[in-house]
Amino acid sequence: MTVTALLSFVFLFSALSAKSQYGLEIGFNGGVSYYMGDINYARQFYHPRHNIGASVKFHFSNRIDLRIGYFNSILTGKDADFNNVFQQVRNKSFSVTLNELSVQAEINFLPYLYGDVARNSFTPYLQVGVAGSFIGRTANDEDFFTMALPFGVGFKKNILPRLVLSIEWAFRWTFSDMIDGITNESIKKDYELAYGYPLTEDINRKQLGFRYTNDWYSVALVGISYTFKIGGLGCPAYYKKHQK
Repeated sequence: MTVTALLSFVFLFSALSAKSQYGLEIGFNGGVSYYMGDINYARQFYHPRHNIGASVKFHFSNRIDLRIGYFNSILTGKDADFNNVFQQVRNKSFSVTLNELSVQAEINFLPYLYGDVARNSFTPYLQVGVAGSFIGRTANDEDFFTMALPFGVGFKKNILPRLVLSIEWAFRWTFSDMIDGITNESIKKDYELAYGYPLTEDINRKQLGFRYTNDWYSVALVGISYTFKIGGLGCPAYYKKHQK
């Protein structure tokens, strides 16, 4: 699946670049990341931690960009944060470092002119791609790598002829169920203590973690970037004149 996606990106952007290449954009972004998995099932912005990164974008048209990005963050969670009786008894917790390298497409909903602050200077966008996530724990032998599929939405605006401000919220579905260190564990030891019911054979086939549901993490970012080498980018006085 990952190889197919990468080949699709290569084919798509090779074809677009052959038609028209607008330029290059280099930026920095900051915000928060948070985890969803066997400890946090659905709470958004749970234990948000720092997210600091950078990106390079290649502009192929006023509708599509290719972005290569990197960021560093932390993911954390603990059962004690939730009122569920079983989680209180299980009492698991984790904290990991996260380093992600991604290749994504940005698909603009509106025609977007890079470098122009007078017209077509903003757009919402959809992002989708592939990522490699390096997960680090306290013990070096527990570090591991997993692939992830990023997807999300954002909004960008030219605030100056060469400066772009963006905000985005995106999710990562990973190929791993071990970010939180919980998967397919027997509940035999804790079930009666947690719920006060006898442990039947049917119940014993259940588990503490969701073996077939992989972990997720999400990011909410604000970015500022500089655009250059854009065909047709004129003098800043032109844009000021047409803004009046």
